[in-house]
Amino acid sequence: MDEAILYNPSLHSHLIPSLVSVHGTCITQPTYSIATFLPPLDQSTMQKWWEERAKEVVSGSRHIIMQTAANTSTGEEEVVGVVMLDKPQSQTVPHTAWVEKLLVLPEWRRKGITKRMMVRLEEVARKEGRTLLMLDTEKDSPAELVYPRLGYVRVGEVPRYMISPLDGSLKDSVWFYKELR
Repeated sequence: MDEAILYNPSLHSHLIPSLVSVHGTCITQPTYSIATFLPPLDQSTMQKWWEERAKEVVSGSRHIIMQTAANTSTGEEEVVGVVMLDKPQSQTVPHTAWVEKLLVLPEWRRKGITKRMMVRLEEVARKEGRTLLMLDTEKDSPAELVYPRLGYVRVGEVPRYMISPLDGSLKDSVWFYKELR
């Protein structure tokens, strides 16, 4: 499998539908993710959301890191994992960035994709002088166990922070950080 790649709008805009597919699949599968949208998912809304993220890449305020693979049926390149680095445009935190939307298709999990994408994200962050990364995830989710293995330090919890796509209940969030120095 190739290394994780940086999304480049001039080269990868054809992959936006694949990003939408990964996002939707991760929200609606039994091992669901809380990730921006609630079912029933509106594909055009999700498409526009990803197009806006691509514009943020162009403006320099975000990076999208993807893992691609050939579709076993068609041979076409498709996204199987994604994570984003959001770079706040603030004079007081030019060294800080947010890790967002770490999503890997269920059939591609436990194959090193998360680690590969996060290593690439951290390389990009370091090159840009972003030495403090922050993120949040659902408490008691599988993701909560992943981040400490990648060197992230648990900071605390925020109760009833997000809505579950599974049943609409309010879920607690767990916050993490990692220093890259």
